[in-house]
Amino acid sequence: MITTSSSLHPWSSHQFAATVFSTCIAMILAPSLAAQVRVDAEQSNESQFFEFERIQRPAVNDLGMKAKWAVVRGRLDGNSIGTPALGDGKIPQTEDSPRENCFFAAGSGGGCLAADLGATQDIAEVVTYSWHPSSRAPQRFTLYAATGEHEGFVWDRLDNDRSPEQQGWKRIADVDTRTRRGAGGQHASRVTDESGSLGTYRYWLVEVQPTAANDPFAHTFLCEIDFIAKSVDLPERIVAPERQSFAFSSSDGQYQYVIDVTAAPELADWTETELKPVILEWYPRIVAMLPSEGFTAPTKVTFRYQPSAKMEGIPAYAQGGTISLNAGWMNREKNREARGAVVHEMVHVVQSYQGRRNRGARREPTPGWIVEGIPDYIRWFLYEPQSKGAVLSKEALSKAKHDASYRVSANFIDWVIRTHDPYGTLLTKLNAAAREGRYSNEIWQELTGKSEDELASQWKSQ
Repeated sequence: MITTSSSLHPWSSHQFAATVFSTCIAMILAPSLAAQVRVDAEQSNESQFFEFERIQRPAVNDLGMKAKWAVVRGRLDGNSIGTPALGDGKIPQTEDSPRENCFFAAGSGGGCLAADLGATQDIAEVVTYSWHPSSRAPQRFTLYAATGEHEGFVWDRLDNDRSPEQQGWKRIADVDTRTRRGAGGQHASRVTDESGSLGTYRYWLVEVQPTAANDPFAHTFLCEIDFIAKSVDLPERIVAPERQSFAFSSSDGQYQYVIDVTAAPELADWTETELKPVILEWYPRIVAMLPSEGFTAPTKVTFRYQPSAKMEGIPAYAQGGTISLNAGWMNREKNREARGAVVHEMVHVVQSYQGRRNRGARREPTPGWIVEGIPDYIRWFLYEPQSKGAVLSKEALSKAKHDASYRVSANFIDWVIRTHDPYGTLLTKLNAAAREGRYSNEIWQELTGKSEDELASQWKSQ
């Protein structure tokens, strides 16, 4: 028999600015012993670096660090770093960082992750951590354990036609960290037992379920799963970095910005004197350039310097309302391309493209040359036209393809606007079509009276 009860805990009076709740679940763990399994679930503000009222930060010496991991059901998202994220003892540096998380593919319905601890271990608690600005933050899963003694047991493979219990796994607890206060933020769940032991097992299984019924992307960004042995009294915890950041707002208070310079303290002065004025002037201008019916641009934008090694050679990128900046590249380019690169990424924040509207079961994204061409057009032809960074020589133009993306596509868009946009509305309408998921190459005929191929041919022969 399983009984459940839950209670809502008040907000902490000081450093914990998040709603916290816990759920207690009682179940039979052994024929002769009715043990009480407890699930504590907490949600924290994203700025607190996994500060929770009761659940501690991830451990760096738990059994999960040396465990073998496997995806035994379902398919991970191609942008996920996969199971290495689960036991590396690290926490993502941003709220939307796919390459630092393990999560299942969009529309996949979830899946199962299994861990082999290498030997039977008396486990005191299992703790899971996640972080995302929306529906990928909460955790919803069923936790199982196994000794491996069941006939035919295979830890790294599940038969989809049978339940985990039928394959030697024992159900330990159900976890659901969703709350009414909103999905986003940092989530932690901890499964314990009043006896001090969840049991002695070698294998663990996490059956992950979507966190929202009608959202194909609602798969938890799991960043760490800790297995704490009963014999470990004081696990070593991740130490929070000393954050260096400053916040500011637009003159009318409509937009708020945060710049985190923790990974690049040497750029703090340059950021304050050179980059901040660009953000203050150009983010509202970009919002005004790219409106569409019913759309509201993000009102909070976070800029975060990242170590060069984490950026994998990328100068900068935007995800949601967060822009990550390659600290090494920005330092080298601070007197050349750094500010323009930030303008480009701010356009991506405002674009907020989600792909085309549903046509049957398929979603077709806006072509990459439009996605990147518009930001480079705004950057090279409106923000810094004097740099002539997207100007093409006659020889280069003769060999160019208008859909080559970035600067080349920006050059094409600029030419079309200068020669076929008498009312100055083409950029707005082009962006609106892309944002609303209705872009197609026919839009060029609609906006200019000429097909995309005709425009491309004239552009090359100008």
